[in-house]
Amino acid sequence: MRKMPFQFFTEYPTWYLIFCLAAAFLYSFVLYRSGHTIKFDNQGKLKTYLLWFTRFASVFFICFLLLNPLLKSSTYETDKPKIILAVDNSQSIMNQADSAVNREEILKLFKTLEDRVGQNAELETYVFGDRVKPSVLPDFTDKQTDLSNFLKEINSVYSGSNVGGMLLVTDGIFNNGINPAYQTKNLKFPVYTVGLGDTILKKDLKISNVRTNSIAYLNNNFPAVIDVTSIKCKGQTFKVTVYQGQEKVFEQSYTSGSDMELKTIEVELEAKRAGVNQYTVNLTQLKNEVTWLNNRKDFFIDVLDARQKILLLGNSPHPDLSALRQSIESNVNYQVEVKLNGFPPRESLKSYDLILLHQMPSGTAQFSSIQEMIAQNVPLLFIVGRQSNLSLFNALKTGITYRATGAGFNQTTALLNTGFNFFETSESFKSNITNFPPLSVPFGSFSFTDKNNTLLYQQIGSVNTEQSLVGFAEDQNNRYGLIAGEGFWRWRLIDYERNNNHEVCNELIGKIAQYLVARNDKRKFRVRPVSNTFFENENLIFNAEYYNQSYELVNKPEIKLILTNEEGKNYDFTFSRTNNAYKLNAGMFAPGSYSYQARILGQSVNESANGKIIIKPLQLEFTETTANHEVLKQISANTNGEFTTLSGLEAAIKKLISSENVKPVMYEQQNYSDLVHKKWVFFLILFLVSLEWFIRKRNGAY
Repeated sequence: MRKMPFQFFTEYPTWYLIFCLAAAFLYSFVLYRSGHTIKFDNQGKLKTYLLWFTRFASVFFICFLLLNPLLKSSTYETDKPKIILAVDNSQSIMNQADSAVNREEILKLFKTLEDRVGQNAELETYVFGDRVKPSVLPDFTDKQTDLSNFLKEINSVYSGSNVGGMLLVTDGIFNNGINPAYQTKNLKFPVYTVGLGDTILKKDLKISNVRTNSIAYLNNNFPAVIDVTSIKCKGQTFKVTVYQGQEKVFEQSYTSGSDMELKTIEVELEAKRAGVNQYTVNLTQLKNEVTWLNNRKDFFIDVLDARQKILLLGNSPHPDLSALRQSIESNVNYQVEVKLNGFPPRESLKSYDLILLHQMPSGTAQFSSIQEMIAQNVPLLFIVGRQSNLSLFNALKTGITYRATGAGFNQTTALLNTGFNFFETSESFKSNITNFPPLSVPFGSFSFTDKNNTLLYQQIGSVNTEQSLVGFAEDQNNRYGLIAGEGFWRWRLIDYERNNNHEVCNELIGKIAQYLVARNDKRKFRVRPVSNTFFENENLIFNAEYYNQSYELVNKPEIKLILTNEEGKNYDFTFSRTNNAYKLNAGMFAPGSYSYQARILGQSVNESANGKIIIKPLQLEFTETTANHEVLKQISANTNGEFTTLSGLEAAIKKLISSENVKPVMYEQQNYSDLVHKKWVFFLILFLVSLEWFIRKRNGAY
């Protein structure tokens, strides 16, 4: 870093300095011209000149400050170029014939490249696979490869930085995220790709994919679609076997008809036991296969013993009804029935787990029917519209109150309530919901007993409010939900336009339905994993709540959890305290079935909770055995880099280091400050005025 000399600027033209000089000269001349009345000794002439100068200088500086002068200073800083070394840390790197050589060369590269880069550049190292990790050595244990996410993160971290280039070492196999070549359009530096592995097809029989529903119903059949790929296995016979636990539930023989063939095998399986069931697909291990690790694949089915019935009642035809129905049916756990301007018989109300009322009540006949639903403790979700009679709505006394402030409707967008904690929502939901189009909401406000009962507030134009758009109420016997406007169908359309799916809308309606149909849990001690199934590369996370005798949420006592695997081995954990609850991150575990038991430590407390979770294996890295160098060539071509294999690594390093992109960049930072605020200016003027006063005083001029 080095600094340049100061420069002066003023808000007025430079020639205004003539007036400053003229004023200073005129003032000094009139005061100290020839024949002035101040008398000195033999050195009087010298003193007169000194007085004349001090008065001239002080007046000039004061006049100059009236021009509001600015002081400009420049600082120059040199930014050394950065070279990025990125290495694939996934298991597929070790699933190659030359894996030992690859490992040795890569570890050697980490140790020697920084010295070769020298003092003229900075080396930044990364490994990627499941996630991106900086400044660590690779161990080649990641269960999947998301190359597109790595390139996206690199682009974000180094946007605007002086990057000379990147050395990307990988086999090109990716099994998560989008095609990584699409993420290179924003990279401003060349990527030199080094392709590992073999692109020549070798003999392999593998399970490419198993497609099933995640949920089935007890004693019902469900399909499993198994994709089997055979490479250079023409004429060979193999068996496909499916096990439920240790029980064989399907077996059939097939013959490969060509050197490259994909067989799609549909299997009907019966859901015999409720709960999470593990199934295993096995293929015959053929002689001379490149690997047998992809001849097996596990999948899990959550077998439920009943579906929940949801009734959707509409006051009249409306596009919201179709949108709501599709969002509810996205969860196969729900069975939806739609009725227009009609009500089911009184005796059948109890058969519904949830009833949605679109623009109801609109009249007294509907009002009495809804009162009967409330009397039978059926959870209700109200969707307010132009046909809703809000006076009758208030008369239902659900704990949700409407107060009108005028006639008509507002166009209202959603604003997330960060204090809402009835259930968790995804990051995708949080980032998208506020950008959805407005709903038509009646003038006025809907109020609840607690503002944190509100999931979404109303934003009217650019004004943020605390008026409820989506919220909940609860009494001793029932739960109620509210969507305060119509137009949900627009949300569903925009959701697809933005995300190519309806997951945000499905999540909103699904979470609302899940909360409303859930039975009111009066247990004082509750422990819930964030999911019943985890992948082996995911952390096991548990949440816990404890209520005291007054049913207040507290976190004073200590909570222990014991996790037990199928062999009976126990793992002990202690929950951490959050605001007024508990949380546990137990880390990652091997695939299998685990049971857990949590208990509160304390002499006067005897509470416990237990359950089961499944950890599913990730076998993605063994599915594909052929390196994908074409995508690496495309990445290099898109960024003006070059592709090479491990044998050309030395030449690629030399070319990268000597590239014209690897050069320092000098940045200039300009700073402006008002001269009038500088202390030295004040003291300079004070010195000149004081010197003049002292000389005159000493010689009797005052």
